[in-house]
Amino acid sequence: MFYLTRENLSIKSNAQLRDLFAQALRCQAKAPCRSAFNDASFTIRIIGDELARRGIAPR
Repeated sequence: MFYLTRENLSIKSNAQLRDLFAQALRCQAKAPCRSAFNDASFTIRIIGDELARRGIAPR
């Protein structure tokens, strides 16, 4: 489970953001229920938004 905010994502390095993005994708793929899937989807979206703001592709 992830507890991230847009504010604390802004202080993470690019490598940390990519790693979190990959972790969230794995969690989404293994989500045992719809709620966990939705949480991972939201996390993927806010990390992707921060990466896009920096002009970086998530890979």
